[in-house]
Amino acid sequence: MFGPAIGLIDRLTGWGSLLSALCLLGILVLMMMEIVARNLFDSSFDFTWDIAGYLMGACFTLALAGAMKNGLHVRVTALLDALPARAAHLIEVAACLVAVAICAVIATAFVQLAWLSWTRDTTSATAIRVPLVYPQAVLATGTVLMTLQCIAQALRLLRGERLSVAEAIE
Repeated sequence: MFGPAIGLIDRLTGWGSLLSALCLLGILVLMMMEIVARNLFDSSFDFTWDIAGYLMGACFTLALAGAMKNGLHVRVTALLDALPARAAHLIEVAACLVAVAICAVIATAFVQLAWLSWTRDTTSATAIRVPLVYPQAVLATGTVLMTLQCIAQALRLLRGERLSVAEAIE
């Protein structure tokens, strides 16, 4: 039950994680270009910090869903460990549903922001004048993926699975 939906969400999450890694690689390339330009040619690129900032935001939001799927977000499980299994399960389902609601509100705000930038042709107030719809659309995509992954987590719980939890650092 729910297998195809969870599978689709997990594939989308995987693509988001891959794009996040590519954004991180892009930041590395930009910083290396900047280091070479400053040290060898005594000049700098006008766009490095702007693009690196957009890539960082993209990296963070596109990785959210993958972190959720793999249990890498901070979770305080002391209460769950102290409760009977049935009560702990109900609290986990409720927490996932609250997370879905919160993430949906955030995703809606990002989608609306990107749409507004699209309709108004908003650009950044920097030298390279980036159309803001593009970085905002990526942020919206990441938050939509996070919302979908929260739904997948709730579906996993409803079909009796345990959620992934990463090893704690003590």
